[in-house]
Amino acid sequence: MLLSIVCSASAIVFTMSLKATVLAFGQQLGFHQVQIGSLLPMPEAADHYQQWLDQGYAADMEYLKRDPARRSTPNKTFEAAKSVIIVSVSYYSVTPTPPPGSYGRVARYAVGEDYHRVIRSRLTDFCALLEKEVGRPIAARPVTDDAALYEQALAERHGLGFVGKNSLIIGPKLSGSYNFIAELFVNLELEADLEYQGTCGNCVRCIAACPTDAIKDSATTPGAALMVDSNLCISYLTIENKGGIPLSLRSKMGDWVYGCDICQEVCPYNSKPIPAPWPEFAPHNGAGHHLNLPQLLQIESDEKFVKRFQKSPLRRPKRRGLLRNALVVMGNQLKEEHSCRAEIVTAIGQFAAAESDQMLLEHSVWALAQCPKPATKIIVADIIARLSPEVLLQVENYV
Repeated sequence: MLLSIVCSASAIVFTMSLKATVLAFGQQLGFHQVQIGSLLPMPEAADHYQQWLDQGYAADMEYLKRDPARRSTPNKTFEAAKSVIIVSVSYYSVTPTPPPGSYGRVARYAVGEDYHRVIRSRLTDFCALLEKEVGRPIAARPVTDDAALYEQALAERHGLGFVGKNSLIIGPKLSGSYNFIAELFVNLELEADLEYQGTCGNCVRCIAACPTDAIKDSATTPGAALMVDSNLCISYLTIENKGGIPLSLRSKMGDWVYGCDICQEVCPYNSKPIPAPWPEFAPHNGAGHHLNLPQLLQIESDEKFVKRFQKSPLRRPKRRGLLRNALVVMGNQLKEEHSCRAEIVTAIGQFAAAESDQMLLEHSVWALAQCPKPATKIIVADIIARLSPEVLLQVENYV
């Protein structure tokens, strides 16, 4: 391939032929879409992000509140960069019927290996291919949900898709939203792609389906901008949330023990999802689509938890958070008179007898309270006797 190369002090400028090579390399590596972006500021995105913060929708995720202007200024992500290569890759796999027993569902993005490691490795390979092509080292930084960058806005501005009402990037040609997005910042000057024109139209299926009413829109909430309230989002509650699950939201979590896919499952753009192309995202290489909840409660230390989920995104909420989620799901199963309710009650009772964390003990009491049987009440009384006065006040709301 013929390349026209012009050297300057801070960048290398190439003709359009290199851009075609970039796209080909991306597809060769398995990325479904490859777009080129500029590093210009995103003022409209900055305003939208600030509105989201002002509404309190970031909940207690303090890292999202620090230096918000930086997130809408892509050139601050990697100052040596002249362009950014924006990519997406599917993580979709079919959710099987859960096995017999007490199981909780895992969001599809997390059923395999940790996407940060997997995608960062592919972006490193991407950079190596580019260096070989241009015949010199390239200054680059791979990013995948690990930098102060408003990735959805950048992806939308340069044609990766449009931001749906559920705040996710929805790709063109029914490629849907079951996709990771990532970036490779490079000191190559490449012509930026234009915005993709797409819209949800009048569709409000995700808004109607969300069990906690986390998706805010003027169609359902007068005067509201299109945003997701993290305080109500099951994904936030089960992953980023460090405290207890609010009482009013526990029954609405259903069987989601980590994350949630409801807003994606009802989206028409996801009617023909693309299967994940990389084996690392396959369920058998990670936690899978369902977690055995009684077995989860048997993880008695942080060290054993880390060993169990060493290469999985499920490490994010840590043992305390994931077991909290398991207790809520088991409580919901008891309320629905699950066929394994005796096993569930026994598992919670054994867990609580050996646990000292007050938040987890309170969630144990709540779960057991969903099955008001005489034997269950005895276990509840034993746990309550070990609760602090502050936690007792909370328990009085439902026992």
